[in-house]
Amino acid sequence: MKRFCSLILSTAAAVLILLTFNGCSVSSSNATAEEVYDAIDTAFQDKYGHGPIPSSPIQVDGTTLQEKFHLSEDQVESYKGTVAGMMTNCDELLVVKAKDGQLDKVQSALEQALQEQKDAFAWYAVMDNPERLESAKVVTEGDFAALLLVGISSEDPDTTPDFSSDVSMAEEAFRQAAG
Repeated sequence: MKRFCSLILSTAAAVLILLTFNGCSVSSSNATAEEVYDAIDTAFQDKYGHGPIPSSPIQVDGTTLQEKFHLSEDQVESYKGTVAGMMTNCDELLVVKAKDGQLDKVQSALEQALQEQKDAFAWYAVMDNPERLESAKVVTEGDFAALLLVGISSEDPDTTPDFSSDVSMAEEAFRQAAG
């Protein structure tokens, strides 16, 4: 009887572990970059009433993906992104689902794009750009990578700009949707 109970418990534990791992891989493989991006957008909509890049947002297309983010469409399964359409604002949000074996290259390309934004805006301290760039990051989860250069400025001029909570909110939404 003792062996029988032990066998049942072991089997139940094994089934639970398999279901857990299977559930994780299914959600990761079925999500698209568009869905992950939309989860980030929804988090900003819920908090601020508008998306993460309110300054004349421009959608990332194939040309922008290649020229600005150094990615070719043969490296990505899907992508969705927005950049600020104002020359005075450095905001960028791009989510990429990498093709098999391409995640490291995608992550590297996004880190390069982030460094280029830092270099381009280092001298341009309007619209809280230095603080935005300080909080920005590239994150990965499963087959996904994202460049999170986002943040909503306070309307109170006496408030010290800090975009780390907005980037953290974007990262949390990214990880939940991609994972």
